[in-house]
Amino acid sequence: MVEISKRIQKYEKLGLGLFIHWGLYSQLAQGEWSEYIHQIPQQKYEKLIETFQPNHFDPQKIVQAAKNLGAKYIVLTTKHHEGFFLYNTHGLSKFDVTHSPLKKDLIKEFVDACHQADILPFLYMATYDWHNPQYQTDFESYLEYLKASVKLLCTNYGKIGGFWFDGNWDKKTANWHLPELYGMIRHYQPQAIIINNTGLKNRGKISDPEIDVVTYERKTPNNVYHGEPNGKYVAGEVSLTLNQHWGYAKNDLNYKSPKEIIENIAHARQIGANILINIGLTGSGKIPRIQQDYLKLIGKWTKMASTALHEGRPTTKIKSNPQTKDFALVTPKKIYLFIHDLQVVGNSNVVLGGEGNNFRSFEGIDQPISQITWLDNGEKLNFVQDCSQSLLTLNASGFTYGSQWVVRIAQVDLK
Repeated sequence: MVEISKRIQKYEKLGLGLFIHWGLYSQLAQGEWSEYIHQIPQQKYEKLIETFQPNHFDPQKIVQAAKNLGAKYIVLTTKHHEGFFLYNTHGLSKFDVTHSPLKKDLIKEFVDACHQADILPFLYMATYDWHNPQYQTDFESYLEYLKASVKLLCTNYGKIGGFWFDGNWDKKTANWHLPELYGMIRHYQPQAIIINNTGLKNRGKISDPEIDVVTYERKTPNNVYHGEPNGKYVAGEVSLTLNQHWGYAKNDLNYKSPKEIIENIAHARQIGANILINIGLTGSGKIPRIQQDYLKLIGKWTKMASTALHEGRPTTKIKSNPQTKDFALVTPKKIYLFIHDLQVVGNSNVVLGGEGNNFRSFEGIDQPISQITWLDNGEKLNFVQDCSQSLLTLNASGFTYGSQWVVRIAQVDLK
């Protein structure tokens, strides 16, 4: 059995993170790739630094929003592909926040707020860069620039939970000198998780031996690639947008349903992956109201499910009826059954579909059970268990009128 490093074990227990995209593009409110996709001339686009004055940026409110969601860590963009730094680069670049009207190191404010609230700060760094001409004309010099910018993050902000790189997929055959970059991170931040997003076409691929996590952008797979059997164990992370853009886009009304998001969170934990839920700040630094409300709404479910989400681990031993999406997570002393597609109980005048019996079966539970209860209201469930056949059948009652938790969780207490 492959040994899992303590660093990765701690990361997997985090379970749920908040992803935040923010930069000059937020002022345009058209998404994070607006410069590139709308073909805005670079000189014109980069004048946005002159109007970047996000006086409503409040890292304490952002941390609270993460807590509302139930997130244990936050990934914030320090520099996206536009090349603008949200921190003081100490002369490395003039295209940073200290050269904007704001003249504040926003990453320091963010990291300090995370430390105060016991939330782990993760720092996103785009490796693909539209601003620095060396990226195209002198790649070796660009890599020194990239390394120097990451060193500043490693040395000026205290403990960092992890580094989230994005963009190596643009130069697939280039030598990115990753051992030097990752070796520097290990030197200054030995407990930091290293992630390098492999993009849409290479989800789940390990790009370097030092990588701690493989990524699944915009997709929750059916399983996570944890590495070769005798090699290093790597974790998995799914990332989802609330609508169709990562950066703030005021005219993107195509929000996912809360049901879809909750089911994605549940499925990510089923396969043993962490999951990032993304928001985009406005140009003034606010979380849009609808996204605030989404985080609170989804957070009601994650609060109810907290113990199961963060302590429960996937199991191949316990299996549900393949005609359902039900699954189990296990801890040393409990089993959590995630039950899908239940309906609300009505009556003859208001029929909502949850009336009557709803039997669900699981194989692989051979330890005697003392009781089974719903996490959301503590109701005890009727069940029949055959330990000799490792079979369990429970009557999964419908939701009480006035509630609908999307995915309902039953706690199984073992004798």
